[in-house]
Amino acid sequence: MATAGNPEAEGLDLPPEQIVELGEATREYVVRALGVELDYTPETLPLLDHYLREARENVRERPELAELLTRSAGAYFGEVVRRTMPCFWRLPSDDAGGWQLCCEEVYLAFNPVAFAWDALFESTDHAGPSSELVLDREDGEALEKRLAALPPVSEDEYWLLATRFEVLEMAADQARQELQRAGLEKVSYGPADYEPAPRPMGQA
Repeated sequence: MATAGNPEAEGLDLPPEQIVELGEATREYVVRALGVELDYTPETLPLLDHYLREARENVRERPELAELLTRSAGAYFGEVVRRTMPCFWRLPSDDAGGWQLCCEEVYLAFNPVAFAWDALFESTDHAGPSSELVLDREDGEALEKRLAALPPVSEDEYWLLATRFEVLEMAADQARQELQRAGLEKVSYGPADYEPAPRPMGQA
């Protein structure tokens, strides 16, 4: 864990060019399909969810479209998150299965492309990567309790990117509360803090 002002975190505020291109591709797809322009705000996520819902029939007919749609939709979703809370991208290779968006203020990471796969198929039973959150064991347990106390959501709502965004906000807030309880008011996480391979939720 690094303190505020960690020099290794400098310059992480800009997304990789590949993410920019994929995010813009999603904006173009949605304009053509729905006639609405997305602007990287959380309020546009229901529109992206609607677009993915409409795309399911095409994916059933042409399964090869799934990877293209989820890469671009995942990039857009990740950029919405990154512009809302301090995060940076990790793209070890061109394989989107290894991509991650990592938070700077709390230990929390996830694969936005995996969330797009879940939203497209309304399930984790697909060929895409895992959408498990990466966070410390205590944070994961506290988050699970917090989510369990909320009113249940429908199956349709559960997989929506708009819903996942709310869960991410709660996860970050929960991790922040745990840091404050530990007497760590302000910390900064950089790439080295997410190496080696990040831990899935619930593991030490």
